[in-house]
Parts: sequence; structure tokens; C-alpha cells
Amino acid sequence: MAPLPSITERRRRRIDRALRAAFVIVLVAFTVFRPIEAGDAHAYWSVDLADPYTRPVATQDAFTYPPPAALFFAVLGELPFEVFQAIWTLLIGLALLWLAGPWALLFVLVPVVASDLYLGNIHVLLAASIVASLRWPALWAIPLLTKPSCGVGLLWYLARGEWRRLAVAVGVTGVLVLGSAVLAPALWSKWIDYVLGTGLYPDVGNAHFVALPLVLRVPAAVLLVIWGARTNRPWTLPTASMLALPVLWLVGLAMLAGAFALSPWGPLRDFGRRWAGGSTEAT
Repeated sequence: MAPLPSITERRRRRIDRALRAAFVIVLVAFTVFRPIEAGDAHAYWSVDLADPYTRPVATQDAFTYPPPAALFFAVLGELPFEVFQAIWTLLIGLALLWLAGPWALLFVLVPVVASDLYLGNIHVLLAASIVASLRWPALWAIPLLTKPSCGVGLLWYLARGEWRRLAVAVGVTGVLVLGSAVLAPALWSKWIDYVLGTGLYPDVGNAHFVALPLVLRVPAAVLLVIWGARTNRPWTLPTASMLALPVLWLVGLAMLAGAFALSPWGPLRDFGRRWAGGSTEAT
């Protein structure tokens, strides 16, 4: 018969549940009463499949993601914007709750996390999908089909010899790419032209970003994720993927919520140990 939890442990669990419930209440209240803003969420909702790639990076309603993402958001764009924004806000908030657990209320006080939630950007969701990919590698399709350079994180599987998981991540992404090419073949050439026209040093104007070019950040990300993979440090995975963002906006630092989740202090530390800290698959 298992021993009963101590009074201290029961109190800790009550506090944990109370803090999570408080965050949900705040999130729902914010979702209901928030102003309607033309932030990143509006750019996703208003994507025009006829030609999504007409606005330069860092301008209002600019859409830069590959065609599968354009098709996905075009479907959601059939919803009224108020409904889409509410669903999107709740999704980001719940992803943050999963990553930060009882610390979620403190995380929304961090400006980059608050901005990601307020504007409806995708970085918290990217962090959540990358953390969850430790268990479900198919979720790599989300970062690969929105911020492809985050795919540096796939080196985690290579460094550990986890060929089956790598095949799942690449295979699911490939199926979605092929499906989008069948449904909207012209979009891929338009996106490629858009990326080539943007170049490695896009003009982001006065937008807030970390002024380190991708050519410097990617090698650092490669070294970090390989080191983390070989030493069973799963927090390096979302961190390296963040470093490899095409443009490292300040709100992109919100992806560090994923690193916290897998750290020794995070609520998903046992999740990380189970799916990243065990033995690797046979080579």
C-alpha cells in the first residue's frame, strides 16, 4: 500500500492547482474583454490565398510562412475575426500554462511573453510543439512549416541516433508539403520568390529584434542542440530552435518558456527526462 502524501505535499498540490486555476481565470477574462487588435493574429486570419506574399517583413498583415500554413490559416480565416482571435488567444495561453504550470501567471508579466500573447504571435506555440515533439515527433511539422530554420532542432535526433523519430518528423512534414503542392501548386513558387527577395538580412525597420544575423546564430544553435542531445539536456532543444529563428524578434525570446519547462525547475522536467533522458534508439 502506497504511503499517504504528507501534509506539506498536499498543500503544495493545492497551491499548484490554485495558481493554475487563477491563470485560467485571468486568461479567459483577458480573452473576453481584450480589445480587437490588428496584430500578428490578424495577419494569420487575413491571409489571401490568391497571393499571400505581397507585404514586406515587419509590415502590417505581412504573412511569411510556407504554403501549408497559408492553407491552414485560410480555412480559419472563414471565422469572424473576433472568434478567431479568441480561439487563438486561448490556444496560446493554454500552451503557456502547459509549459510554465503554476508559474504561468509570472510568465505573463515578462514583456516578451505578454507581447506574444497579446499580439497573437506563434512563439509560445512553437515552444510547446518542440517540447511536445520529444514524445510526438510528428509535431515538428509545426515549426518546420512556419519557421523552417527552427528545423536545426532535428539534429537532436541525428546526434542521438533516433532514426525512427527523425523519419516521423520529416515524413509527416513531407506529406503536408506534398498535399499543399497538390492543392495550391502556385503558392510554393511565390513563397520561394518571396524568401529569396527577402534575403538573409530583411529590412525590419524599427521593429524590435536581436541584431544578430542568422549566419551567426545557426552555428551556435547547431553546437547547442548537439551538445544537449549528447548530454541529455532537453532544455537545449527549444533554446537552439529559438536561436535559429529566421529573424530573432524580441518576442521570439518567449520560446525560452519551453527551456524553462524542461529545466530542473520546470513542470515538465519529468516529461523531458522520460522522453529525452533515457537511452537512445538502436542505430
